[in-house]
Amino acid sequence: METTEIRYRLRREKKPAREWTDEERDAVVEAVFDGMSEGKTLSETVQDYNVTAGTVRRWITKDETLFWEYMAARMLMAQSLAEEALQVARGTSNTSVTSDKLKIDTLQWAATKMNPREFGDKQIVQNEGTQTVEIKVVEEEPVKTIHAGAAKLLSS
Repeated sequence: METTEIRYRLRREKKPAREWTDEERDAVVEAVFDGMSEGKTLSETVQDYNVTAGTVRRWITKDETLFWEYMAARMLMAQSLAEEALQVARGTSNTSVTSDKLKIDTLQWAATKMNPREFGDKQIVQNEGTQTVEIKVVEEEPVKTIHAGAAKLLSS
């Protein structure tokens, strides 16, 4: 038996899966969304509820309404992180500039990933090329018949 299989089996034996009621699930998910809108990560928020972040993510992906609420919470989290980056920048001193730059870059990166439309780099695509349209006219037999009929009329 492989080491990973043994660890997985032991972990499952120690901690059996808990059955959550709908009310409990809703309370945890609401707390997660509230925490995210304040700039906390999902993992930070679920620590108080004795549930893993992976479990909450599975709950969210199984319910379409929760998924869209989660996406809205991510947008709010991005705004919170951008505000935090501004606060760090405003509080920067000559002695803390290097560590503050790392914090600001990380916060900006996270905000960009969570809400690329608002915080991402904008790319403008312009097309200044030209297009050529080629039309090919093909004359077929009926046209020759018309010409032959016109020739008879002209000769008479």
